[in-house]
Amino acid sequence: MTQDVTDFVATLAHSSLAVARPNKLKPGSAPTFYAEVCFPPEAANVLAALASTVAPGGSLAGLEIGVKTNAQKAKPIPGIPHDWYVVKSSTQFAPYVADATGAQIVQGSPEANARIQAVFFAGKRVRASLSAFAWSHAQTGRRGVSFNLTGIMEAGDGERLNIGSGVTANAFAKYAQPGGAPAAQPAAGNPFAAQAPAPQAANPLAVAPVQQPAQVAAPAVSANPFAQQAPAQAANPFAR
Repeated sequence: MTQDVTDFVATLAHSSLAVARPNKLKPGSAPTFYAEVCFPPEAANVLAALASTVAPGGSLAGLEIGVKTNAQKAKPIPGIPHDWYVVKSSTQFAPYVADATGAQIVQGSPEANARIQAVFFAGKRVRASLSAFAWSHAQTGRRGVSFNLTGIMEAGDGERLNIGSGVTANAFAKYAQPGGAPAAQPAAGNPFAAQAPAPQAANPLAVAPVQQPAQVAAPAVSANPFAQQAPAQAANPFAR
């Protein structure tokens, strides 16, 4: 049976699924909905096949493909394995957004948009529906294949990535004490009334310094994100 990209549970990195946003790198261009989706290594052949459907003559030779491994990115996404494939996709039209039951969440109302923004956070497990399109620049001679975002569905909670909004709140969540008393509110007219007493000046070492975790070196970046499937060839990540 032929596989589709929706067969793979991926991880959402950056996105704007509730409202269209302007592209800061393309001033004057129309706002778009977008999603940067990270696929596991097993999706390599399916992504290559999808790109090949729109490539001239079915060949990806000499084309710029909108796929990189996380290790190849100028700024790798924290929390994503280095051998996962990162795909940027966008659309000028509202993509189909579905919850875990398959029910559509239609963009437009404040309630729906707020729900989409709350559910589809960076680190969310998703299934993404993509379509490929070929492009070329007459002035530069560059040619390539990029991806449209046609739909996205939640496929599990996932761990929030250390990017975007909500990161700090998520970092504090594991220290929460459900049975603890809430902090006292300052008294009216005296903003310092409920403030805790200052630490003893005579003991500057009362709190031990936090030891920073050791840095783990990233694996070497390959020029071919699909090297595990085929030997490296010039600028074509899908070359066979």
